[in-house]
Amino acid sequence: MKNFITNSNAENLKKRLSELISKSEELKFLVGFFYFSGIRELYTSLKKNSKIILKVLVGLNVDKWNYQLIEYADIDDQNGNLSNDEITYKFFDSIKKSINSEQFDTEEFYEQVKFFIELIEKNQLIIRKTVKPNHAKLYIFKLESDQVGRNNLFITGSSNLTKTGLTTQEEFNVEISDYGFEDAEEYFDYLWEKEAIPITENITLKERLVEIIKKETLIKEITPFEAFF
Repeated sequence: MKNFITNSNAENLKKRLSELISKSEELKFLVGFFYFSGIRELYTSLKKNSKIILKVLVGLNVDKWNYQLIEYADIDDQNGNLSNDEITYKFFDSIKKSINSEQFDTEEFYEQVKFFIELIEKNQLIIRKTVKPNHAKLYIFKLESDQVGRNNLFITGSSNLTKTGLTTQEEFNVEISDYGFEDAEEYFDYLWEKEAIPITENITLKERLVEIIKKETLIKEITPFEAFF
């Protein structure tokens, strides 16, 4: 395995993340935004590892511009003018915008979302939103105890948790296991504990997130009355 991952050949980031997920007990991902287009690329490997715990720390929001999703850091976010409730509201709004896209209007995605909702409800997919905008990309892997030679590693670079960021878009990422892991995890853990808003650990917010996904996006079930009219 090469240290550099660029998506320019068969060794794209999706393939490497999938390999590592199968060998991990805990994942800690710091990403610009939690796009479902990215997490669905890891669906198969996550589904095979029934004991996995995935912590996702979301650093930015998304909006639509020219029918494309773009990340942005709200100026009020940067200046610290938003309350935790306002930050959470903007995050939920981003979730709706990211899922309400034609690329997700497939039967396959409907099945995948059920799985991700199940992970949220079982506290295996834990999501927090940073208070301040953060554009870093950091993928931390706590490997299973029977892995020979190393227990932990991390990947950092330019790839966000999106379909293109994991597969086809030219990126530059580096995998590191021989130094710096403690510092990388300390950075993540500090943001997680001190600079982030719990989303799925708050019962009310968790229920609201699941409700948004189920009822306010393309996957919502259409009643016969709605379908007729």
